[in-house]
Amino acid sequence: MVVFLEAADEEKLLSFYRENGFQQFDTRLTDSSKGKPHELIQLLKLL
Repeated sequence: MVVFLEAADEEKLLSFYRENGFQQFDTRLTDSSKGKPHELIQLLKLL
């Protein structure tokens, strides 16, 4: 089983996920009509 998530590019948040076994595999820009796009970090963990 694979757990997939996207998180904001904030070091404290990313450190939490890395300490709990998640690995970064990609990034993407949001596609928002309400504001400027921002980058999300994509992480996964194999269970």
